[in-house]
Parts: sequence; C-alpha cells; structure tokens
Amino acid sequence: MRRITFGGASFLTADLIGDALVALLVVLNVKNSAAVARIPVVLIDGTSVTATLLLAPASPFMSIPEESAWPEPDASETVTHLANLEVLASAPSQTEYLETIAVPDYEWSDPDLNDL
Repeated sequence: MRRITFGGASFLTADLIGDALVALLVVLNVKNSAAVARIPVVLIDGTSVTATLLLAPASPFMSIPEESAWPEPDASETVTHLANLEVLASAPSQTEYLETIAVPDYEWSDPDLNDL
C-alpha cells in the first residue's frame, strides 16, 4: 500500500496507483497542464471510498510505502485510466501553432475603422 498525502489530506491506496499518480504528475508539471483523477482509497478505519484529485503543476503530493492490515483496492482500471491521462497530457496541444498568423495592416484613415 501507499500512503498518499495530497493537499493536506492523507489516505492509503494501491502501490500501482501511487506509482501511476507520480508518473502522471511528472508529465503534468512538464506540460504545465492539469487533470482530474478519481482513485480508490482506503481511509484510516478501513473504509474504501473514491477520492477525486485535481492534479496540477506544483500539487503538494507525497507517496510513501506503508504496511496496512487493510486489503489494497483494485488498481487495474484506475492504473489504465491514469496511464491514459498521462498519454493525453503528453500529447502535443491542439493550440500550439508552428507558423505565424498574418494580420492585415490597417491604416488609421480606413473608413471602416470609423464605424467602430
């Protein structure tokens, strides 16, 4: 299990989920991007719940291995989802332009500008 400390909260999750979160955060920091992830977590009393995390550059995040009497939550779907978010975050942005956009040069005496 991994103890995740995130934004002042602390909870347990599966080792594979902790590793996938770290990998995703690295990509998000490099790309200056953000993502929302829903992960299964185990609370201190052993209750399993779903946590929703807003992951962004400089998110306060720590992942520490920890022994626990509670069973690890199922990680298979979550790890796949986090890996997909990582691929999407690392893809080139659709708004990155590699060419200059030409802007027409208007004269201040242009009659159309007087109507503005």
